[in-house]
Amino acid sequence: MEAVSNDARAAGGTLRETAPRKAPPGFAAVNFFLADVAGGLGPFLPTWFAEALHWSPEGIGLLMTVGGVFGLAFNTPGGALVDRLGRPKLMVMAGSALILLGVATMVIGHALPFVVAGEIIQAVGAAVVGPAMAAATLGYVGRQHFPSQQGRNAAWSNAGNVSAALLVFLGAKRFGANMPLLVLAGMATLTLVALMLLRPPSGAIARMGLAAGSKPMGWRDFVRQRPIFIFALTLMFFHLGNAAMLPLLGLRLAHFGGQGAAGNATRWMSICVIVSQIAMIAVALVVGRLAERYGRIPLLIGACAILPVRAGIAAFGIAPVWLFPIEILDAMGAGTLGVITPPLAADLSWGSGRTQTVLGFVMTVQGIGASLSNALGGTLIGLIGWKLAFLGLGIPPLIALGLAFTLRRITLTVSPRSGPTSPVPDARR
Repeated sequence: MEAVSNDARAAGGTLRETAPRKAPPGFAAVNFFLADVAGGLGPFLPTWFAEALHWSPEGIGLLMTVGGVFGLAFNTPGGALVDRLGRPKLMVMAGSALILLGVATMVIGHALPFVVAGEIIQAVGAAVVGPAMAAATLGYVGRQHFPSQQGRNAAWSNAGNVSAALLVFLGAKRFGANMPLLVLAGMATLTLVALMLLRPPSGAIARMGLAAGSKPMGWRDFVRQRPIFIFALTLMFFHLGNAAMLPLLGLRLAHFGGQGAAGNATRWMSICVIVSQIAMIAVALVVGRLAERYGRIPLLIGACAILPVRAGIAAFGIAPVWLFPIEILDAMGAGTLGVITPPLAADLSWGSGRTQTVLGFVMTVQGIGASLSNALGGTLIGLIGWKLAFLGLGIPPLIALGLAFTLRRITLTVSPRSGPTSPVPDARR
């Protein structure tokens, strides 16, 4: 990143990265319990609206859209707040409490104004939690070991998601649509307990990566950072093709069935999701180590190359058994991006004093792609049919692949100062 790397070198100071190499054991517990809290009710929210409040599908869809818009709007300001204030442990606690408050507002209020207010409160909390966890990870292990620790974070988060889903599955028969609320309340309580027991990161967290005596990068400089924008667009096009694929596979299974799928679409999809999450645990651990050893951008290129293959299998693999390789490929693609996105955002913005602002920004752009994916998939099905629609969802990842190669070419032209704290080399290899 030309401007940031030059600013960091010109300061002539040592970058502020004074952190221990290992995160405390309690950090794993935070990632495990926080996984369910950070997503609120997540995929169970539409079911709760339908079964507990008896809302129409149109009303549910509109509300989910409103919640998604607020989530996108708050991501970048949330990252900027973390950059400015630091204190990631406190901010994760505050964000988790806001998410729980938002869910409670919806559950207790029931009426539309309370539900909308709850969605907004949750969006504010979620916008802070992600960047604050990334800042805490950097504070514990430093930038050099950020990728491998991020891989462990993702593995524990996926394990938490699997555990929460299993608890909902086991308790749904007795508690019905309220079971996700009970699981969320339990996970939130355990998250807050784990955070209170957690030792906070040492060293300077606010404006992390900023050279001593330097000022944070101004917004005019920020909008001129080509690598950051190319990375954000890469994520957007990846998720434009990826986000709709599993929901559309479930819809095709429910509409047309397949060999052994008649009447069992939900069961097949449940098994498929669990398989995907378990695969993501393994992928996260491996990718974290690979990213630390070989760099982030080669893994970004590999993740983008996997998705068109997944789209091809989805197009021609009609039998339900094909869901398993499709979801394993999802773990390899989307799971890889989940691990490398925070470290790569830090690489591209190191020296700017706005590492978490950049992370919030790229998550916003990524979310735009994910939010448009279902509309794209549905439109393609209506225009050209199921098989070609899945092939069509493989086109945006090809654009992402081209952008990833462009990002690698651009970062290779930068000649920053050598050493573990230089802005780009870890990413570009």
